Amino acid sequence: MGSEQGSGNEIPMHAITLSAFSLDINEITKARYDSCVAAGVCSPAHYDDGQCVAWDGKNFRNIRVSSIMKNPDYPVVCVTWQQAMQYCNFKKQRLPTEAQWEYAALASRNVTYSWGNDAPNTRRCAMQGKSHPEKTNTFPPNPWGFHDMTGNVWEWTYDHYQPDYYSVSESKDPKGPEVGQYRTIRGGGWYSVARQLRIKNRFWFEPNSPEISIGFRCAE
Repeated sequence: MGSEQGSGNEIPMHAITLSAFSLDINEITKARYDSCVAAGVCSPAHYDDGQCVAWDGKNFRNIRVSSIMKNPDYPVVCVTWQQAMQYCNFKKQRLPTEAQWEYAALASRNVTYSWGNDAPNTRRCAMQGKSHPEKTNTFPPNPWGFHDMTGNVWEWTYDHYQPDYYSVSESKDPKGPEVGQYRTIRGGGWYSVARQLRIKNRFWFEPNSPEISIGFRCAE
């Protein structure tokens, strides 16, 4: 896990062991999330209440989501970490740990992106240059069958974020720091640049803040 060539929060590269787990093939769609809302378990995603934020190149600003983003087959966005956990619990699942997410994205290969090492472009994933995410299954999966591990939407993981966590990480089934202000997100989103799309890239976000390019998938 980790990298010696990336950002400082990706070092050191270190060996870990994971117990068996399963992971959703696709990011959770708006339709699937809305089924939890209809069941009275999940609170609505923040599409229309002005609480969702988007980066305008200088600052985050509050927005209301455009109609095209409400496609039921697009990944759900504008959900907080708590809402993502709420949905996964509804399905008797949970959010994947950072370690589980990275292992599934790599599919036992030493590669930069989910498809390999070729540079990302909008034919391979939803990234900068797109004005919205794409439907799940639009792009080919990685060798283990997981779609959109690179691009489309960032994905919440279970872990608190700590920049130097890899230097103190457990060697078996690491679950991240016990406390922290932020939660880790992985995979890059539909307006991310290439360096953010690397599998090894670690980023973070405030767990109470819904953002227009952050979604999730569940594990068990």
